[in-house]
Amino acid sequence: MKLEELYTELSIDPFKLIESIVHAEGSSVILFKNRKSEILYVNEQFYHKHPQFKDCKESVLGKTDFDLFPESQEHAKQAFNDEQKVMETGKAIDVVETEGKTEKGHTIIAHTRKYPVHNKAGEVIGVFVITEDMTSDVVALRENQEKAKILTKLNVELSQENATDALSQLYNRRFIHAVLDTLHKEYIKNNTPFSILLLDLDNFKSVNDNYGHHIGDEVIKHVGNILLNIKHQKYPTIEPCRYGGDEFLVILPAYQKDGAVSIARDIKDAFDHVVLHAGNYNDIVRLSIGVAGIRDEESVQDLMNKCDQRMYISKRDGKGRITY
Repeated sequence: MKLEELYTELSIDPFKLIESIVHAEGSSVILFKNRKSEILYVNEQFYHKHPQFKDCKESVLGKTDFDLFPESQEHAKQAFNDEQKVMETGKAIDVVETEGKTEKGHTIIAHTRKYPVHNKAGEVIGVFVITEDMTSDVVALRENQEKAKILTKLNVELSQENATDALSQLYNRRFIHAVLDTLHKEYIKNNTPFSILLLDLDNFKSVNDNYGHHIGDEVIKHVGNILLNIKHQKYPTIEPCRYGGDEFLVILPAYQKDGAVSIARDIKDAFDHVVLHAGNYNDIVRLSIGVAGIRDEESVQDLMNKCDQRMYISKRDGKGRITY
C-alpha cells in the first residue's frame, strides 16, 4: 500500500501525526528551520538542551546554529552547510556529530537527522531536524544503524587473523582497503559521511637508532594500546589501524570533519599525558596528525592524499600538531 493510499484509507490527519511526533516524550530535540537555516519552531525538549532560552522562549526564533553553539563555530558551520545541502538536493541526511564540550570537558555527541520540508507546490521551503544527545549513551552509539551495518559486513569478509597487525594489535592495510571501500560506497549511495586521521610518529627513526629496534617495537605496541583504549573507553565505533611502519590510520564511520578534529585532539591529549617506560627510553610518544573528511566527488585515494598532505603540514610546521 502506498503512503497516499494509507492516508486516504485510514483518514489520517497529517497535522495530528506531526504533532504526535513533535510532542512525544523522550530526549529528541526537534526544530523547523527556513531556507536561511533560521529557527521557526522548537519543541519543549529543545529548552532542556539550551536552557539559556527557557525564560524567553520566543527569543530563539530567527536564531541559527551559530547562535546556539557560540563555542563551537566549526560545528555550526558544518550544520549550516548540511542543511543547505539537504534543501538543495531534497535528500535527507543522518549523521553522528560533535557539538563542542560539556562543562566537564567531555565531547558532546549527537545523532542528528535532517529532512527537507516541502510546501503544497512541492518546493523545498525549509528543513526538519531531529537530534538526540548520545554523549552518555555509548551503547546507542555502538548500535548506530549505518555503522553496525558496515562493521557487520566487514566481520564476515575479514578474519581477525588476516586483518590484524601482530605488533600493534590494530587492523592492518587489508582491513583499511576493505573498510574504506565499503564506507565510500555508502557515501555514494546514501550520502553517509566518514572521516580519517593519519598519524605519524615524530622522530621514530632516532628511537630505533638510539635505543634499538626492540624499543621501537615497544613504541609501536604503546601506540596500539593507547588507540585501542580510546576506542574502548570513548569512541567504540572508530577503527584504529596500523597503516605501515610508524604511520597509523584511524577510520571514523559516519563522522564529519568537525567530529574527527575533536577525536584527533582527544588522541593527541592521551599521548601527551602518558610516558612510555621501555628500557632506557622514558618519554612521551609524540605524533603529527592530519584530518580529512570525504567531500563531493572525492575518491578514497583523493581522501587519503588530502589527509597525507595535512599530516605532512603538521610535520613541516614543527611536529606534534594537528592539521585539518
